[in-house]
Amino acid sequence: MRWSRVLLVAFAVIVINLPWALNQIQLHRAETSGVKVSAAVLSVSDAGGDTSQVDFRLPASVDPDQKARTARVDSTTADAAAASQTIDVRVLKGHPDVFHVEGQVKSWASTLITAVADLLILLMLLLSWRLGGRLRRPALEAVALGDVQTGEKGSLLDRRLDGTYLINGEIKEVDHGTLVLTLRDRDVKVHLQGHHNPVAIGEQAQVLAHLVG
Repeated sequence: MRWSRVLLVAFAVIVINLPWALNQIQLHRAETSGVKVSAAVLSVSDAGGDTSQVDFRLPASVDPDQKARTARVDSTTADAAAASQTIDVRVLKGHPDVFHVEGQVKSWASTLITAVADLLILLMLLLSWRLGGRLRRPALEAVALGDVQTGEKGSLLDRRLDGTYLINGEIKEVDHGTLVLTLRDRDVKVHLQGHHNPVAIGEQAQVLAHLVG
């Protein structure tokens, strides 16, 4: 596997998992060491499955913007909140968006979404590994315009202004009067037409040629 692909996969994993991990850490901090306050209940409604949705507003001391916030709680907590019109909340200091409500029912939505995204990345990685060698573009044929020379690392199929191509890749096969250069996504069969090839199989080579098919 190419390092560029490894780095791309690693970057995707970090982008998907880092925000989720940071959010989980903040929620845990709010639950265990957050500032405990009594929030004003705005409304209580049934959310199904023995749970209720509680809309509330935090005290101005921890939430200057006084936004209406929502949490899903168990039925016992909901009944108590409806009766007292208050509910206990722990808030991460300086971050009113990060809170934990007493009796709150944990939501697994973000965890599930993150897990599905990770599985999709794993699936694409496996498909790339299993099928990467097969998902190549059709081979090309070319006629050499000069001797084959030692090439540079990597692959190149560069069209020049005069319509010729500089082809650079690893020599995969050598036959009578032909050689096959393997590029990143395709092979190119080069007809030497009497030109010399001093480069061995498995080494990098380059040649100026006309594409003929």
